[in-house]
Amino acid sequence: MDLNALNRMDAGTFTTLLGDVFEKSSWIAKDAWDERPFDDVNVLHAAMVNVVKRASPAQQLNLLRAHPELAGHEARTGAMTDASEAEQAGAGLKRLTAAEMKRIDELNRAYGSKFGHPFIIAVRNHDKQGIFAAFEQRLANDTASERAAALDEVFAIARLRLETMFTTSVEKVI
Repeated sequence: MDLNALNRMDAGTFTTLLGDVFEKSSWIAKDAWDERPFDDVNVLHAAMVNVVKRASPAQQLNLLRAHPELAGHEARTGAMTDASEAEQAGAGLKRLTAAEMKRIDELNRAYGSKFGHPFIIAVRNHDKQGIFAAFEQRLANDTASERAAALDEVFAIARLRLETMFTTSVEKVI
């Protein structure tokens, strides 16, 4: 993808193209469109992050709830976005042992019950053991701390997705 082309897109095309950078939350891309032009991916990412930071707590919670559980029901039924599918597979979450699957199911239930949204981590930045360790560690957080941690992870995921979109497009041209 080319930033110059992105900056020239109408709101609908822009939103369609970037709508899943933040998991199933196209409203973020739609609102970020007004911040054009974007000089680089850093500026684009910052604009999208600022949309989330300005959002109401209810909108932020809905954003968190739009994410799938790790190796959860959506993963098992093929209902995740392509990006989430690739990210979880790349982290080894499609190749869990029976014991690991049981443990992640327990962690998903405990976390969801405590915080009201799925556990979110930028899995591309971690291996399977690191994901389990972070899962267990963050279960000890209070709600406000965990909401902030989850949003930071959402921002990291979006950053990685944007970098992939722009790097992949450049590589295709070369």
